[in-house]
Amino acid sequence: MIPVVLIGGIPGVGKTSISGYIGREFNINIVLSGDYLREFLRPYADSGLMEVSVYSAYSAFGEKNNENIIKGYIEQSKYMYPGINAIFRRALRNGEPLILETLYFIPEMLDEDIRDKIIKIYIHISDNDLHSTRLKERINYTHLNSPGERLVEQLPVYRVMEKYSMGRSGSDVLIIDNKNFHETEISIKEYIKSLIGMKGHY
Repeated sequence: MIPVVLIGGIPGVGKTSISGYIGREFNINIVLSGDYLREFLRPYADSGLMEVSVYSAYSAFGEKNNENIIKGYIEQSKYMYPGINAIFRRALRNGEPLILETLYFIPEMLDEDIRDKIIKIYIHISDNDLHSTRLKERINYTHLNSPGERLVEQLPVYRVMEKYSMGRSGSDVLIIDNKNFHETEISIKEYIKSLIGMKGHY
C-alpha cells in the first residue's frame, strides 16, 4: 500500500504538526493543506458559499443552528472533494506517497474506487479547555501570523462539524484523541506502519 493519507480534524487539534511528523517519519515529501486547496478553489467557485469561512457557511441556509451548520459544512465539502479526489487519484496513479490534512473530512465523498486505498485518520481533542489552549498556542509553532482567539470563539460551531465527521467515519478510520502529542504521533505512526505492512508494498 502506498502511504496516501487523509488526516482530518477541526482547527487546533494538531493536523499540521502531526502531518509534518508523519511526512518525516515515512519520507513523504508531498504534504498538502486543505486550507490552501480551498484558497485555490475560491476564485473559481460558482457559489458565494466558498467566499465565507466554514464556520459562517450556515448563513446560506438560515439561522445559526446545528442543522444549518452541517448543511454549510457539507455544501463547502462538495466543492472541495472533486479536487481532493483528483489529488489522491494522481498520487495513487503515480505511486507518490502523499498526506492531505483538512477540516473537510467526509470519507463517503471520496470516490468509491479509491476510498479503500486511502489511509484515513481523524484527530480530535475531547477536552474543550485543552483544545482552546492549543488553538491559542499554535501561533508559536505552525500559524505564526494567525492568532487562535478568533477560532476559539467558533469552537462550538466547529464541534458540530467534528461530531458530524466522526459520526460519518467507519471502521476504516482511525479516530484519535490528541491529549498528548507524542503519544498521538506514535499511535498514528504505528497505525500507518501496520497498514503498509499488511499490504507489503512500502
